[in-house]
Amino acid sequence: MKYEHLVQMFNQQALGLNISRAQLWQGLVLRAEDPQRFDENISAVHILERSEDTLRREVQFGALVVREQVRFTELQAVHYHTEPSDQHIGGQMSMCIEEPQPGELFLRFCYINDLPEKPDVSDSNDPSYYVPYLKSAYHQADMHTAKRILELAVQGVLGSH
Repeated sequence: MKYEHLVQMFNQQALGLNISRAQLWQGLVLRAEDPQRFDENISAVHILERSEDTLRREVQFGALVVREQVRFTELQAVHYHTEPSDQHIGGQMSMCIEEPQPGELFLRFCYINDLPEKPDVSDSNDPSYYVPYLKSAYHQADMHTAKRILELAVQGVLGSH
């Protein structure tokens, strides 16, 4: 399955909601380093290894443990590679900053995993049955991420413009 969508990072009509590319980048880095600020379902995070442009982490959602490698392309994108396990199918996710015109910032979210593109809606025992629900959950989580980054920017957590 491949799923992607675009989120505009500000509304020019709403005062105080503009964000700079540097602030957006800091928000993406913060989401990778401290994901509990973005997802209340995360019970623990352990950074296993860190280099200049990569980190390996273990994210715990109650009994579910997910291992990921996160790769940073400065001021451009964050790529997640989730290892498959008995509890998780694994996959990839990226968040890419797009700026079609100066100051017009968007985030492109892209997900890739081994689920089929077309779900089998007749068999709820088939993992593909849940593809539409998974896409909806991804979209909702991504909208929450964008909103949270804007909130953190307004609060001054992500630096100034």
